[in-house]
Amino acid sequence: MDNHSPLTTHHSPLSWYVIQTKPQEEDLVRRRLEKANFEVFLPRIKVAVRGSRGATRVRALFPGYIFMHCDFNDSNVIHMIKYTRGVRKILGGDAPAPLPDLVIDTIKERVGEGDLVVQQMVFNKGDKVRIKSGWMEDLVGVLERPVSAQGRVRVLLSIVDKCVRAELSSAEIEHVV
Repeated sequence: MDNHSPLTTHHSPLSWYVIQTKPQEEDLVRRRLEKANFEVFLPRIKVAVRGSRGATRVRALFPGYIFMHCDFNDSNVIHMIKYTRGVRKILGGDAPAPLPDLVIDTIKERVGEGDLVVQQMVFNKGDKVRIKSGWMEDLVGVLERPVSAQGRVRVLLSIVDKCVRAELSSAEIEHVV
C-alpha cells in the first residue's frame, strides 16, 4: 500500500520568492541568477520618457524587485542568492516567505514577449474620454496628457463654457466611441 497522499507525491520544493535588488540593478541580478540556472521572472513595462515626444523606455514593473523560483530549504541556495552582486535581500527575513503561485500566474497572464506587460488600453493625446467614477463621473473630455509612469492622465473638460483640467488615474477613464 502506498503511504503517499496525492498532495505529497506531486509536491515540489520549488516556490516563488521576492528578491530585493539594489536600485536599477534588477536586470543585472536577473542575468546573474539565470546564468546560475535559476528561474527568474522580471516583469517589465514600457513607459514614456519625460520631455520627449513619443519616446519610451522599458523599466521594471516593480522597481527594485525580481521574482525567483527556487528551493530555499537548501541553505546553499539562500547563501548564493544573498551574496549575488546586486541583491539587497530576500523578502521574509530569516525565513524567506514564499509567494502563492497564483500571484505569479496572474502577472504572467498579463505579460507578453520579453516579459513586457501588455497594456490593455492605450490612450493618446487628443482622445475623447469619459470619466468612469468619482464626483466627475460621466463627464466627457479630451485627453491632454497621456498616461504617465505613475498611471496618471490629464483630461481637459469643458464645463459651463470654461475649460477645466483634471488629473486622474488612467483607470478612471475610458475611450468614448
